[in-house]
Amino acid sequence: MKRKYVQSRGRTLAVVLAAACAGSLLTGCGQSEDASEAAEEVLPVQVQQPEAGTLTLSNEFIGTVSPQESVYVIPMVSAEVLETGVSVGDTVEAGQVLCELDAEAAQLQLASAQAQYDSVAANVDAAQVGYEIAQAQYEGTVAQLDAQLGGQKNLQMYQLQIQVDAVEGGIDDIYEQLADLAEDKEDAEDQKDELKSVRDQANAYLAKAQADYQAAVTAVAALEPTDYADVEKLYSGDNPTYSSKDAYEYALQKAKEELESAESALEQAQTAASAASTAYEQAKAGIESIEDGEEQLQESLADTYKSLEQAQAIYNITEEQVYNDTQKVADTSKKTAALGVDSAAASVNAAQVGMESAQVAVDSAEYQLDMYTLTAPISGVIEAVNVEAHDFASPSSPAFVISNKDTMTLTFYVSEGIRNVLSVGQKIQADRNDRLYDAAITEIGSMIDQSTGLFAVKACVSAPDESLLTGTSVKIIADTYCQDQALLIPYDAVYYDDGQPYVYVAVGDMAERRDIETGIFDEETITVLSGLGAEEQVIVSWSANLREGAKVSVQTEADEE
Repeated sequence: MKRKYVQSRGRTLAVVLAAACAGSLLTGCGQSEDASEAAEEVLPVQVQQPEAGTLTLSNEFIGTVSPQESVYVIPMVSAEVLETGVSVGDTVEAGQVLCELDAEAAQLQLASAQAQYDSVAANVDAAQVGYEIAQAQYEGTVAQLDAQLGGQKNLQMYQLQIQVDAVEGGIDDIYEQLADLAEDKEDAEDQKDELKSVRDQANAYLAKAQADYQAAVTAVAALEPTDYADVEKLYSGDNPTYSSKDAYEYALQKAKEELESAESALEQAQTAASAASTAYEQAKAGIESIEDGEEQLQESLADTYKSLEQAQAIYNITEEQVYNDTQKVADTSKKTAALGVDSAAASVNAAQVGMESAQVAVDSAEYQLDMYTLTAPISGVIEAVNVEAHDFASPSSPAFVISNKDTMTLTFYVSEGIRNVLSVGQKIQADRNDRLYDAAITEIGSMIDQSTGLFAVKACVSAPDESLLTGTSVKIIADTYCQDQALLIPYDAVYYDDGQPYVYVAVGDMAERRDIETGIFDEETITVLSGLGAEEQVIVSWSANLREGAKVSVQTEADEE
């Protein structure tokens, strides 16, 4: 960091001039000491208001250029180099052949392993043929014994099984019939309940029709007395029921019509009640018939279960006791034939194990052979070629160095204070031969490097060119300290009194001292943290007579001209 702790050249010149003037006064300016004190001096000064802004300080470091990805291609075997296909500066792709080593010994080893594998594979084929023969013999023995022993037994058991199946089928049929009857019974019960409701409703209608009919008969009888004199009383006399004979006859006619209607309704209600009662009784009879059918099916089911028990007992006795001794002999013969199959299978397994071991040897020989061809593990540029044709390659030293220069890394070292203000992702610049490259910090070390006593910092250059060679040094420019929203004043306007910084401000026509707290600064500007207002007029010109309470005259540009 560049910091200046001296006043500017203009301030130094002013000191010299003031000293010269003071000397001339002492040696005879022609005025007495009393006269100079009597005349109060007015100092012409220049002022400037503090500016709110940001001050950023940058540091320079020395960094080293290296590829972000670099690999050493080391031979895995010691052998003579037959030929190389690349030179320093060549660009290669991942997997590209770099050189060939003498692989004659590895090829012989692979051929021997392959021959051993072929021999063992032939043994596997022979063992497989033996297994297939033994399997065929076993199957033939089993088929013959089954044909001799099982023919008659199987036929008898088949016939018995048919009987059992037939009885079980009969039981299933009975259960199906019972299920059908249960559904029919449930439907009949529902229908009976519906018919009972219909019957009760019809009887209620019948009772109402009978009541309506009796009421109509009574009404007609009241209007047709047997004595004609009684009839006349209904529409004449002292207190007649009807106003006239016509009214009486009309009422009588209406009563007769209502009687006929009631009689017709009674007949219909009687017919409906009779039909509903008949249907209800038929439904009850149907339910009883269904219940009789269920009872008969239950009896038939019990008899059928007895038949099933008998058939199953005969089947079990026949299966468990008949041909028992003969079956034991047949089983022994089958076991003997099975042992031959197991022995042949064991031979096949042993041969397969040997073939797998031989395959491992072949794979190992192929892997060894691959080591005699060196290929590029990454895409990049050949940085170094350490082998030539007829040289002897060895695992003790790398044959090639390949670097991926699509992205280059800058490594530089900083103190702990600067490390704490840097951040990952921060933008920096690298200067190589007056050419600037943009970079970003990718890694900040957390442990002191023992050789430098500093912390390592790495940055990434995403757009490098040919001038950023591996191992070259560059100048790193990074912002380290920054103060935002601070008051900025010229550095030369600050004075110090026993370490206390202060400035002079113009208040009216007088100079006043302001003690301040300062922050960071560069060659021209310093930040003020406290003690100074943004509207104050800071005196930025220097004078030997500038002090607290001095008379001042603020100069403008016109005054200076």
